[in-house]
Formats: sequence, structure tokens, C-alpha cells
Amino acid sequence: MPDPTRPSAVVLASAPVLTRYVAGFTDETRTRQTPDLPNHVAWTLGHCAYTMGRLVERFGGPDLPAADFIDNAGRGAGPDRYDFQLLRLGSTPIDDVSLYPRLVRCVAIFEAAAERLASTEQAAAPSDLDASVDWGGTPRTLGELVIRVSLHNATHAGQLADLRRALGMPRVFA
Repeated sequence: MPDPTRPSAVVLASAPVLTRYVAGFTDETRTRQTPDLPNHVAWTLGHCAYTMGRLVERFGGPDLPAADFIDNAGRGAGPDRYDFQLLRLGSTPIDDVSLYPRLVRCVAIFEAAAERLASTEQAAAPSDLDASVDWGGTPRTLGELVIRVSLHNATHAGQLADLRRALGMPRVFA
């Protein structure tokens, strides 16, 4: 059981907050968008997984798993993994199901990324969390970044809630 006093507890708590909003989406609707809400489910799950994976690398952990991510210059990667060029900061989600993994893989990749980040943080010495690394041109401590990335997941969960509402989908909470 993870230590609830470590930042990894927040990562593990943020993952199901986001994935609950995937309910009702299908392989056919995973890239559905609205004009005023451009992010879609497949992009959101991959973008958050990619971001958590990059933080694992800052901890000195493994690179993005090749089974989940490749660099295919924004051309997509098939039904089982992401082309991370489609997920980076500043990328534009595209309503084309052929560019993103199937929905079940999107969810699995996201959940595995959250577990990997949590495990990496838990294995780190508490003093390692004070190490400063570059994050988007700004020095941040690893401990701060674990919390920040968890909040990033929560922000995107809110976007999925808005997308559901705009698409006329039922509420997740009754």
C-alpha cells in the first residue's frame, strides 16, 4: 500500500478522477470534439500519460515505454500506442480515430503511466523530492512536480466533464 503522506498518493488519487469521465465513450467517439472544447478523450488520456512519463524520466526512471509511445512525426501509431508528437504541449487534438489507440488502450496507457509515476516517486528517497529539475524552462522540485502533474490530470478531468455536457452525454454523477 502506498504511503499516503507521499506525493504519489495524489497521483494515484487523480487517475480515477479522470478515467470516470471516459464512461460512455466508444472507439468511434473517442476523438469526438466540439468547436469550443477542442480536446477529446483519446488525446486527453495520452497527453496526461505522456506528461506523467516525462516526469518519470526527470526522476531518472525509464523512458516512455515503447509499447505505449513512439515518435511517428504526428502521423499516428495504430490501435495500440500513441505517437507522442500528437500529445505534446501545444499539439492540436485531431478528430481522426486512426491517429490514436483504441479506447481500452488509451485508458490502459494512462493508468499504467499513473502507476509508473507513483512507483517511481515511492522508490525515491524523501530527499530526492527536493532535487530541482527543468520543467518547461522553469526549475521545479520533483516533489512539487508530482503534485503539479496530478493537478494537470484533474484539470483535464474537468475538460472531459465539459465535453460530456457539450456532447449531450449523461452525467457521471447522479
